[in-house]
Amino acid sequence: MTTTPATATTVTKSRLILLGLLAVFVLPLLLAWLLVRGPLEWRPQSNLNYGALLQPPLHLSSYGVRNVTGAALTANAIARDWFVVVSLADTCSETCLQLVAAAEQIKIAVGGDSPRVNLAMLSPPGAAASVLERNWWLPADSGSLERLHSALSSTPIDAQLLLVDYQGYVVLSYLPTEDGLGVLEDLKRLLRSAAS
Repeated sequence: MTTTPATATTVTKSRLILLGLLAVFVLPLLLAWLLVRGPLEWRPQSNLNYGALLQPPLHLSSYGVRNVTGAALTANAIARDWFVVVSLADTCSETCLQLVAAAEQIKIAVGGDSPRVNLAMLSPPGAAASVLERNWWLPADSGSLERLHSALSSTPIDAQLLLVDYQGYVVLSYLPTEDGLGVLEDLKRLLRSAAS
């Protein structure tokens, strides 16, 4: 039996349709498998946050941090509030003043979420009082100050910005060279995630 040209064309079209359907359903699965299990290195190597993520988060009360009245630190904020903290090792230098100004600008820049952002300064007892909303004090002994600063950074730093949650955990720390834009982006992301 011989096939007519019309029948051969119909068989060829049917095969092309079948191959097209297979391509539509199988190729995405194959591509997904290659991206997940294959040799391709497509995932970004950097973190999404601008600050140094502390793993595990550092609890300030374990270093003897006190509030202005001398009581043990309680953040005294409602759940889901965040603190932008200027931490300094000694007296407030020019770098410290720049970080204080950056912290104030960050609070303004979060816009409608500004009531959920508090500002604080963490310093040794001999340092001058800050112009920020709250002062947190480290114990008078230098051992806890050194332990805290070595836990926050591997190199000695005069002042730095910290993001602290409402329970007193330091979540992110920033170098003194931070201009505040990275802190603002991280804080906005945290505020969005805490609101949901």
